[in-house]
Amino acid sequence: MRRHIILWLLLVPVGLCGQKNTPVTVTCENRFVGRDCVSGDSIPAVLYRFNRRVERIPVLDTVAGRAIVQFRDITKNGKYLEPVGPMISMELSDGAVLWQRDIGYIFGHTWIDEELIVETDLQKSRRIDLETGTDLWEKKIRLYALPDDWSGAEPKIGLGYAQIMGARGEKAQGFNLADGSTLWKRPLNFQSGWSACDMVSDSIVLVQADGLHLFNLYTGQGWDYEAEVSTLYDRRSALKTLGLASGFFTELAVMQSSERITELCSNVILSDSVLYWASREEIAAFDSIDGHVLWKTRLPEKAGSRSNIFETDTSIFVINRGVAVFLNRYIEYGRPFLAAYEKTTGRISMLQVVDQRRCRIMDYAFHEDSVLLALEDRIAVHDLNSGKLQRETQIDTVAVGRILWEDNGRYCLYDSVKGRFEFVSRGLDDWTLRTDKDNLLRWNILRDEIRTIPVDSCWVQRDRYDNLLLVGLGDKSCLIDDNGCRYAELALPATRLRGTTMYSYTEEGLAKVDLKPLLDRRYERPAVPQERAAGTALALYGRGRGALCASPNDKM
Repeated sequence: MRRHIILWLLLVPVGLCGQKNTPVTVTCENRFVGRDCVSGDSIPAVLYRFNRRVERIPVLDTVAGRAIVQFRDITKNGKYLEPVGPMISMELSDGAVLWQRDIGYIFGHTWIDEELIVETDLQKSRRIDLETGTDLWEKKIRLYALPDDWSGAEPKIGLGYAQIMGARGEKAQGFNLADGSTLWKRPLNFQSGWSACDMVSDSIVLVQADGLHLFNLYTGQGWDYEAEVSTLYDRRSALKTLGLASGFFTELAVMQSSERITELCSNVILSDSVLYWASREEIAAFDSIDGHVLWKTRLPEKAGSRSNIFETDTSIFVINRGVAVFLNRYIEYGRPFLAAYEKTTGRISMLQVVDQRRCRIMDYAFHEDSVLLALEDRIAVHDLNSGKLQRETQIDTVAVGRILWEDNGRYCLYDSVKGRFEFVSRGLDDWTLRTDKDNLLRWNILRDEIRTIPVDSCWVQRDRYDNLLLVGLGDKSCLIDDNGCRYAELALPATRLRGTTMYSYTEEGLAKVDLKPLLDRRYERPAVPQERAAGTALALYGRGRGALCASPNDKM
């Protein structure tokens, strides 16, 4: 009863705060937005302005000449984002709106590409017609996964559960995305949700949900292996870990988190018809055909957490991170350790606790015969074979912040003396990490040197065309060659290239820039000196907003 009351309390504000379905208007204009550094010509663009805040543009179909745009306005107090917003389909030629409908963001998710729009919420899933924006079908199914690649197979299958308000499903369903009809049902525990869904082949999918489960997409047949991948939370310790004060609203949020600490498992490795996988308590090898266990080995007592596993010729190498997910945040859980297990028998050949102190591995990398571990306040180098600590480099967390994760973004800085761009990371011996104070730490492994670079001073590579790279910084972008020389400057944020056309968007508009004349001359040297593009995009776009709440990093 208490759970239902709390759910009602959460749903009522959602129903009250949605904005009326104001029609989205699009205005088009032509404007010069930059300068060709080779010819000196101005670069024209078509600008589409919207009267609503752009959340994302998931589809830019240059073949059909259409875009799907999602909008999400800011609440009147300026602190939050609305739970519901419009989605439109528009013509890229003139900005004409073909259709408009509302979609939800709080309890729902939408899968969108050039061929498919499927929306799911707490109780129902529906497929939306790309041409008209109307429902093709609607079913009482909670969609949880659309396999990433069907390899052209028909019919296309979605995976989910039949929905009953106030109760969890106990049977997975495969349903035809063409009409929403159920093709098969199969018992599947759902206590801690689906943490991963991976395609094994064009018809076989592997699901992590309170264990490991293999499904044939078209028949539902397969096998199950149940294992601990979550645990009940301790309310007081959870609030303390999250840094939240005890009180009605914080405890309310904790109670609504499904009351479990989740993602206490690893990725899956498929090698020579054998699957390797680690749960909270053990690591195991399975026959991928029938699922029978070839071997399993217990992990160190009370140490298992979220982990990553890797394959060598003879071993399965484990990095146990010492983290788990709770309230959509990573928290410390278990103990970080390194281990290696023989592939054929599961016998442990190496075990090394990373640190006796309470800590967590934020990220990792491999370099020659070493594994590099990024902890919040230091970088540790361990021997890959023995696991022994070789050296540590301390981080001044007060000055530069605590390490969050490896940042694989292609960052570069403009050197005004040399008159060209240079990339922050200069080779395989550099490791770049992001901190919670928005700094990049470029650590040279061989010299054990750290350079601190503010993220907001860096240009980021967004795309490339042959030998030219598209880089952006705030409301500006440039096309540069592999030597860092500028070929074009644009007063627009860098977003993406589709063929020879650049599309740029922020919260207020979309710009389409035809770069074909410039790209046809890409092997000509730019003029020197290079002048900055006149004007700024701030008048059109303004500055973007950061995420209101951070989600767990994908690589974690």
